[in-house]
Amino acid sequence: MVLEQGALTDKYNAKNPLPSGTRRGEAFNEDVLAKLEGLIHVVKEIGDKHNATSAQVAIAWAIAKGTVPIIGVRRTSQIDDAVKAAEITLTAQEIHDLEAAAKETGIVIKGDWEKPMH
Repeated sequence: MVLEQGALTDKYNAKNPLPSGTRRGEAFNEDVLAKLEGLIHVVKEIGDKHNATSAQVAIAWAIAKGTVPIIGVRRTSQIDDAVKAAEITLTAQEIHDLEAAAKETGIVIKGDWEKPMH
């Protein structure tokens, strides 16, 4: 999940959590969002350098890792984000910074349907 159910979009944080009583809210509760703050900060900083949103950077990061990100789209602006993300070329240092910040969170979120990677 590229945007981690919206947790990496910079819309949510420990003080403004995802809606309670939802699967997203349960997976990304205040504790998890607090652990993601460092990563969200790095995503935002990189976005500022590229004149891009956090969502666009998260999608670009997935592309840089050699994946084809599948994103849920409910608004046309989200399609625009995906197009802009495809135009962003992250530097090796930016990818390193994102990977390091992600590792520091200690969080691994996988859907029940996802099989372990070996």
